[in-house]
Amino acid sequence: MKLMGIDHGTNYAGWATMERGKPLDFGLQDYSKIRMPNVLDAIYQETYRMIKQEGPHVLVLERPVHFKNANSVLALVGAYSMVTLAALHLGVKIAEVRPSELKMQTGKGNADKETVATEMQMLFDLDYDEIAVPVLYKRDDPKGKYKTGDIKERLFDPSDAIALCWTYHQKFIKGAA
Repeated sequence: MKLMGIDHGTNYAGWATMERGKPLDFGLQDYSKIRMPNVLDAIYQETYRMIKQEGPHVLVLERPVHFKNANSVLALVGAYSMVTLAALHLGVKIAEVRPSELKMQTGKGNADKETVATEMQMLFDLDYDEIAVPVLYKRDDPKGKYKTGDIKERLFDPSDAIALCWTYHQKFIKGAA
């Protein structure tokens, strides 16, 4: 059974495909330059294209449960809705994973995104920079704290998408066998 996990968002979205408990492919979609509400159409169109191309049996999403503020609610629920709508239009089964289930299946009940990425890297022998994509500083800090090319932050969306697939596999496929 082919799974597709999508860690949805309005700035970045991670995606992954998995079959028989092994990742097939994964990546990162960048929507950061598209403003609301146009980003919602972009998310729908790109998700529809990816689902049609990859042909998963199940689309696995993280159930939205906590938000920082009202803008986060609008953005995440909007992205979640567009991804869900694309799957519905293509007749693909949708499964939800709660963040707590994902963290339990990836090693620790209170795992942060870095821990989840490390678990996925070790479990599947993946390149950490490919699943936890580094965002680099583009110029030197005048105060000397960082230099051009230093890692500013990481985008954990691909590792989260892999973890979504893995959690579903462990709970519903392997667990049912």
